[in-house]
Amino acid sequence: EAGAVPIFIELLNSEHEDVQEQAVWALGNIAGDNAECRDYVLNCGILPPLLQLLTKSNRPTTTRNAVWALSNLCRGKNPPPEFSKVSPSLNVLSRLLFSNDTDVLADACWA
Repeated sequence: EAGAVPIFIELLNSEHEDVQEQAVWALGNIAGDNAECRDYVLNCGILPPLLQLLTKSNRPTTTRNAVWALSNLCRGKNPPPEFSKVSPSLNVLSRLLFSNDTDVLADACWA
């Protein structure tokens, strides 16, 4: 309601990884609240910058937070997310399934 979600999504593109990590954590919390919030975050366009962050990040904590946020966007709550909204994440998720980080692997599987 206060307009924070689009701002947090913009911050995913920050040049400062600390800022990216905090923004992705906030977005994951919002998306994980309920299906309405999840759909709102998806409709605000989180997926392209989130997938780019997951592709480029070398910091384990950022990757863990980003894949956790992604799992909150993909989880089949009532109702489940529209497949067309989350299907672009399949390539990144399939790569994450080979991660040696158990937290990343667990959240990739939940997604």
